[in-house]
Amino acid sequence: MSQEEIDPALNSVMQMCTFRMANRLFGVNILDVKEVNENTNVTPIYHAPPDICGYINIRGQILLVVNLRETFGFDHGHKANVGSGGKVVVFKPSVDEPFGILVDEVCDVVSVEQSRIVDRRAGETNTSEAARELRRAKDGIVYGVCPLERELLLVLNARYILAKQPAKSSDIK
Repeated sequence: MSQEEIDPALNSVMQMCTFRMANRLFGVNILDVKEVNENTNVTPIYHAPPDICGYINIRGQILLVVNLRETFGFDHGHKANVGSGGKVVVFKPSVDEPFGILVDEVCDVVSVEQSRIVDRRAGETNTSEAARELRRAKDGIVYGVCPLERELLLVLNARYILAKQPAKSSDIK
């Protein structure tokens, strides 16, 4: 999502595809999502970074699968739900090369006013150096948060997910 796509000054409504990972609610712009697939039969890539689950084959198309649980540091040492009820959110080619993310559960499509999305970087000046360094490592993936009726929605920028991985699929052999 570019700044033009999410502009707090705008009063437009954005449709978010929501999903859960590690009991947290995340969302991405539904315009970036191609499909949700239950195929979690992931072929591992040996010596790949832990953020990369492996590849899946969907109707003859090979897709890289990213494990955002590792990227965000949730459940270190816990294997993602590969083959055990997880789903893969697959993104459109306009986002990046073919890839998807492994999620625990897909939820509803939620409409949010763009003006309610709070930039996560706002007011970051008083944080520790270690916290700022961790945020820089994940910079761009989490655009902001949006308060919903019962919980916070972490708004992800799909265009940065693959770019912020340690290696892109073309680099993995």
